[in-house]
Parts: sequence; structure tokens; C-alpha cells
Amino acid sequence: MAWAALASGAYQGWPLTGLALLAGAAAALWLAGALRAGRLEWRRTPLDLPLLLLLALVAIQLVIGNRALVYWALAPGAPVTDIVAQFPAPFLGVGTVAPRHTLAAALLFVVYALVYLLLMQTLRTRRQLGGLVRGLLMLGGLMAFVGLLDYLTGEIWLARWREHPFASRLSGTFVNPDHFAAWLAMLIALGLGWMVSRSGEGRGRPGLGALLSVRELREQAVRRYLPLVGIVVMAVALVFTLSRGGLVNLVVALLALLTMLWAVGRARRSLILTGVLLVAVLAYGGWIGFGPVLARLSAAPQGTAYRFGQYVASLPLLREFPLLGVGLGAYRDVYFRHQPLAHQPEILYFPYAHNDLLQLVLELGPLGAALGLFLGWRIAGDLVLAHLLGRGACPVDGGAGPQAVRSDLYSVGIAVGALAGLAGLIAHSALDFSVRMPAVGVTAATLLALATVALHTRLVPGREDLLSGVVTVPLRPPARVAFAAVALVLVAGWSWAWIWSARVRAAEQALAAAPASAVGARADALLALDRRNPDGLLMRARTRQGAALAAWESPPAPGVDRDRLAREGLARAREDLRTALTVTPTNPWLHLDLAWVEASDVVVQGRAGRDALATALSHGARAVALGSDSPLFYAGMARLAYSIPELSVRAAREGVRRRPSLLIEMIELYRPLGLSEDEWLALVPDTALDRLELAVHLEARRLGIAALAAYRAALAVAAPAERTVCAWALAEGLGRAGRDAEAVPLLTTALASDAGNPELQRALGAALARAGDPAALDHLRAAVEAADRAAVVGWSPFAARGERLPGLIALLAGDLDRPARYRRALASYLTERRMWAPALVQWRALVSAAPRDAEARFGRGVAQEGAGAIDEAIADFRAAVELAPRTGRYRRRLAERLWRSEQFFQAINEWRTLKEQEPHDVDARLALARAYEKVGQPTDAYREYREALAIAPGLGEAMRAIDRLEGSRR
Repeated sequence: MAWAALASGAYQGWPLTGLALLAGAAAALWLAGALRAGRLEWRRTPLDLPLLLLLALVAIQLVIGNRALVYWALAPGAPVTDIVAQFPAPFLGVGTVAPRHTLAAALLFVVYALVYLLLMQTLRTRRQLGGLVRGLLMLGGLMAFVGLLDYLTGEIWLARWREHPFASRLSGTFVNPDHFAAWLAMLIALGLGWMVSRSGEGRGRPGLGALLSVRELREQAVRRYLPLVGIVVMAVALVFTLSRGGLVNLVVALLALLTMLWAVGRARRSLILTGVLLVAVLAYGGWIGFGPVLARLSAAPQGTAYRFGQYVASLPLLREFPLLGVGLGAYRDVYFRHQPLAHQPEILYFPYAHNDLLQLVLELGPLGAALGLFLGWRIAGDLVLAHLLGRGACPVDGGAGPQAVRSDLYSVGIAVGALAGLAGLIAHSALDFSVRMPAVGVTAATLLALATVALHTRLVPGREDLLSGVVTVPLRPPARVAFAAVALVLVAGWSWAWIWSARVRAAEQALAAAPASAVGARADALLALDRRNPDGLLMRARTRQGAALAAWESPPAPGVDRDRLAREGLARAREDLRTALTVTPTNPWLHLDLAWVEASDVVVQGRAGRDALATALSHGARAVALGSDSPLFYAGMARLAYSIPELSVRAAREGVRRRPSLLIEMIELYRPLGLSEDEWLALVPDTALDRLELAVHLEARRLGIAALAAYRAALAVAAPAERTVCAWALAEGLGRAGRDAEAVPLLTTALASDAGNPELQRALGAALARAGDPAALDHLRAAVEAADRAAVVGWSPFAARGERLPGLIALLAGDLDRPARYRRALASYLTERRMWAPALVQWRALVSAAPRDAEARFGRGVAQEGAGAIDEAIADFRAAVELAPRTGRYRRRLAERLWRSEQFFQAINEWRTLKEQEPHDVDARLALARAYEKVGQPTDAYREYREALAIAPGLGEAMRAIDRLEGSRR
């Protein structure tokens, strides 16, 4: 118990191996005791038959294995016409999807069974039972206290103990706070039952005066009530794990405890204990602060919906594997076939269903579910109905009816507390995978053993009596030797298997953390331990494929057959991946990697066409079938089928439908092919939003014709709420393409249904302005007025819901919600038409609203200059340059204005700066050369003309100036 709890919950690697070795050592000691006594005594338990049947079912799963799946995974390639391979479900001939994981899960199940059975065989006395309960409560209280202290001081000590510290939630030495909560809840229920079992000891106790004056009595009182302090500490610690499942666990456990005690007429004392517990938890929690707990509970609906989505997505596994399930522990190997898009299959991996009850049904099938119900009935029917309520008979000769009822408060208290802890854990298991964690599973097995022993043993001190049947097998000398040999082989094999698995796990972790340069060596080290390890085979195959392609692409060298080296390397990579698929045939990454190895081999051999790619595409289609909602596999299939556009584009379309951000990557992929307009449209789903996004990205890559076709296609399928924004986007695209005559009718129609939209008014005004229509001014003024009226925080001219459409609108125009956009359009129009006075009014308003807007300062300067306010214009030009010193047109206009104002040397300084910023700007060099010549610096002027001529050979003005300056020198 202590090892499992302290060693990060013993959830994997050496901590788990240590737990298994301890269980094996305990079994070996028990067997040695039997050998020494010359007889094997087996105390019958209610779970002997259910456990045996469950182990037999798992053995059947292992014997049948995954041969049918392997045959499907390694079937010869055939010409592919669909991007998704047919998954041949239901699989009636599959015992387990991944025998390795089933064997590992079976061994863990055996550890749980060993703990239960060994406790059943060794716990015989009241002292032993009480000592184990006290030890568990002491361990729980100590870990809860240290965990609370660690949590409140900022995760200083235990964070070094755990592998994955949780900074914001209390988790003690456990990796996961939810599992720590499950462990604590079981011990809290056991502790309350323990307090009930000892309540009879307080009868006839001395008064308060005697208690305070006699040391022996004080010590007895401390020993009596110290467990209650530990229970309160554990309850407070559970609250601050912030585990919603843990709170459900505790509530169900308390209700089960009260219900069972009420049924046996012992509820009064338990109500007092429960009340004390709740008051203490509320007091301590209020002192520490319930804020994090309430915040965690407020997120419960979203978390529940997320978990429920996983449950629903997992149910099709029952249809596909309807007989024996997917195999114990093999849920992780096949769930991603049904992992929904909302659960981000390209990022997240779910090894557990977050519902142990559902996962057990999926992994063991209907037959295993029936056996699980049989096991549950044995527990409830024997321990609760027969021994607590007197209804029914004990299946292990413990009596029937009223004769089976246990009335001893000590036995009843311990049994009820343990059973309540198990009831809470079952409720928690409907929300999490706590039982899969060894520390929790072993504790559950211990509680089950405690309840069974307590109700099948007459625990009178010194006169204990077994109330269940015992099978005795004599071990005479010949049989004793055989028994000892078999036991020795079993214990040695058990120890070797667990030590080997820990070494393999350590090698897998080293491979996962290896830098690129060390991957090959660590893969070889892993495969030296486990030659069929899928992770090692996958990484070695990738290394071999990379080396083969590097050899093929290397420069020719005498005596080196590059093609042969490449083919041999790819053949070895192929062999590795096919071997890995025999172990885990439902791993889509293995199929995708094998597909790329086959495709690389096709290229190396110089073959082409659909038939040549049949094997590669077959594995690609299987990868898609096994990760049917992951966009990554569709993208991989699109690249594999690149030379078959109709198949490739179909795969790309499905990938984009699942992850729209994949579109840019797919556009870049197909851009060299020069797709037609229809082919580009086939790249995205037939929705306005997807087509609009396609158009935006195509236009950004200067694929104007295809972009306009996509804009039109988006408008054609747009819903009424989307038509306005699609029409605006198309009109803007037409305007950028110089087709204003087509844009104007679109915008006019859109304005008819949304006359108050400032962006539509602006866009129509801009289109009319480019066409030279004087009506543009009215629309631009209307845009300013509408924007001023609508200017509120978060306002947008287009009603865009969700996240994608606002993002697309922002790509087309990022300042639609700013009134300055519309006023700037009007000011620019007035400036271009030299309407200086009204233009100046608009620019002044812009500068007043945003004094550090460089464009506004520049625009006001132009208007000031046009209106004759030269000094004010120069000041604005200087301000624009200071605000945006790298914007060349601001500095150029300032230099020109300074020159015309006869501020020659200031103008020269600006041209020098412009030359440094834009070294290839010929106009800036010519202007600087003229200025030097004007102020009487012919040498500098000559240098600038020469540099301009070097940038633009044949430049007439520079050549003439050079001739003139050279002539003056002569």
C-alpha cells in the first residue's frame, strides 16, 4: 500500500514493477508457508469464480489475438479509387486489437487479484484486520497532511517526487489529482466505518474530570479520536484536489455508508460522524479559501459535455467488435478511429475512455460485461444482501438468511466503511479512469478484502473463527517438490516479465526524449531488448528511410550504386514497418509511414502511375480509415496521390473540411500544378465560408482569376446572412482587378438591403471614384456619417458569427470598425481632386482623433500645401517622418517641399537618409545629385550620378550630367 501510494501511484515503469515484485514476493512467502506446513489451505471467497472466468476470457482474447486485423493491414495493394479504405467490421474473429497491451493489462489485473486473494488467505484475526485498517488510515492522513502543506507552500517538496507536478491542484505524490482524490475518498469512507466499529468501546467511559486527570485515560482518548483527525485532514485534502469526480466519489460513499448503517440499525452514530466531518471540512475550507473549488465546479458542464462526447464516439467500437471487445487494455489502440474532430485528433491522444465502466465493456465485449455484472452481483449479493441484510445465502458456506447476518459492530463497521469506499469508487469510475491507476486499484482490492474478511470471520479477540469454507490440499513429499518447482517457475517468470517490461519502458522513454542525432542508436537499444517493439521499429524505419533517400540523392561516386543502396534501405524500412503492423495493425501512423516508404521506392525505381502507387495508396487509405477524423491523414493522402489529381484533391478537401487552417498548405501544394477554377473549388467544401477563405488565400498568392471564381462561388451558395459580406468581398476583388464596372452593380444591390452599412457606401464610392463618376463623393460622405453614427466598441458593419468569418474579414480589411477608415477614404478622394478646403477639414478631424497617425499627418500636410500653408505643411511632413521614419514617400515629399522652399541643405539631409534606407532608389539618387550640383558640390554630384548609372545603365539624365561634369573638369 505504501509503495503504490508513494511511488507516483505506481502507474508505470519501475514504480509499477516494484509494486508487482512486492505482490509476487508476498505470494512467494505465502506459498513458502504452505510448503513448510505441508498443506495448502485455500479460504474460499465469493470472487473465486468471477475472477477465474474473467482471466479465462482475457486468455481467450490473447489466444485468438489480432490475426484478422493483421491480414487486413498487410493485404497486398490494389488500385485505389477511394481515399478511405473499407474497415472490415464487425470483427468476429478478433480477440484483441493489441495483444501486447492486453497482456500488460492482464498482468496488472493479476496484481489486483493477488492483493485481494493474499489478504483473504492471510487476514485471520481481529488484531491483523485492525492493524491493516489503522495503517491505511495513518498512511492516508500523513499523505494528505504533507500534500496540503506542500500545496499551501507552493508545491516545493513533493513536486520533486512526482514526474508531472500540478501547480494549481493538490495531488500529493500522485501524478493526477483526480486519482489522488479517488484514493483519499476510499480511505475516508473506510475511516468512518472504522470509527463506527469502535463506537461501542466508549460505553461506560469515565467523565471529563477523570479523563483530564488520568494520563492513561487521556492516551486512550487520543488513540480513539486520532483517526477522526486524519479523516478530516484527508477530506480537506480531497476538496483541494479540485476533482469533480472525487467530490462525487465522496458524496456517493457517504450516502452508501449512511444507507447501509441505517439498514442495519446503526445510523445514529454515523450521522454524527458525518456531520463532524462536513463541519470540519467547511471550516478548514473556508479558512483556506473555496475560490478554486467553486471555479473548478463552474466548469463542470463544459467538462461533462466533453467527456460525454468521448463516450458517444466510443460506442461504435461495440458494433465493430461485438463478441470479445477490442481487448483488455487495447482501447488506446483503436479509439482514434472514432475520435471526433472536436477532440482534436491531430493533437490529442486518449489512452483511456475517462469512464472505466464503459471502457471495460468496450474492451471485454458483452461477454465480459456479463462477467463484470456477475462479479458485482457476487459482491452485493454476498456482502450486502446476505451478511448485512440477511437476504439470500452466502456462496462460500457462510450461512443463509438470518443465520448469515453479522451483528458484531466491529465487523459491520469495517465492512460498511470498505463497501462505501468501493461504492464511491464505482461512481467515480463512471467519470474517470482511476481504477486503471495501480495505487487506486490495489487500494480497492484491499477494501474488498477487508469487507469480505470482516463479514466472513467471527472476530472475537483470541477466539476468531472462519465463517467461510476452506479447501485443504495435502502436500506430501513428491507433490511438495512438484508444487515447489511450479511455484518457483511462476515466481521467477513473474519477476522476469515485470523487470523486462520496466527496462523496455525506460528504453521507450529514452527514445522519445532522444535528439535527432541519437534516435537511431536508441531505437537499436530498444529493439535489442524488445525486437518487436512498435516504437523502436517505427523510429528505426524512419532512420533507414532517411538514410536511403540521402544515399539516392547524393552526388554520383565511382563504384557506388546509389539506386541499389536506396532500394535496400527502403526494403529494410518496409520490413520494420510491416513487423510493427503485426503488433499494432490499427496504428494509422505506421500505415502512413509505410505508405511513404512504398511511394519513395516507386520514385527510386522510376515507376509512375496509379498502378505503381497502388501499395502506397492502399496503406494511405488504411491510415485515413484508422484516423477518420484527423486532418493530418487526409493531408498525407493528398500528398501521396499528388500525381493523381482527382484523388489527391478529394483527400485535400476532406482534410480542409476538418481543419480549415490546412488550406494554405494545400494551396501551396497544388499551385505548381496550375489547377483550373473548378479544381480549385473542389479543394474546399461547398460552403460560402470555405469558398470565401479559398478566394482570400488565392488572391493573396496573385491567382486572381481563380480567386474571383471562388468569390463568385461563395456568393452563389451564401445564406441570406452571408450574402452581404460575400458580395462586398467579390466587389472588392473586382475592384482590385480593375473591373469596377462589374463591382458597382453588386454593391448597389447590396446597399439596397443594407443602406446604413458604411463599408458598402465606402466601397461603392471607391469604385465610382475609380470610374470617374462624381456620385462617388455622396457615397463617401454617407459612409462617414454612417460610421460616426455606429461608432461603438465592438461594432462591425457585417454581422459575423463564430471565429472564422471575422478572421477572413480582417484579412480583407482589418479596420472596418474604425470610423477613421471611412473619413480617410473621403479625405483621400478630396485630396486627389485638389478640393483642398474640404479635404483639410477631414484630415484635421483625423489628426485630432489620432495625433500619432503618420498617414493622417501626411495627408493634412498635402492639403496644407495645396491650400498654400507651406510652413504648416512642412511641420506635418516632419511629423509624419518622425512617426514613420522608414516610409520613403513621407521623407521624399518632405525633401521636395524643403527644396522648393529653398531650404537646400535640409533637403539634402533628407535625401541622404532616403538613399541609405532605399539604396536602389534611382530617383532619390538623382534628386540628391541635382541638389549637390545646385549648391556647388560637383564632386558629390558626380559620385551620385555614377551610382545612379550603375543601378540603371543607360539612364539618360545621369549620362548627360556626367558628360557635363566631366567637360567642366577638362
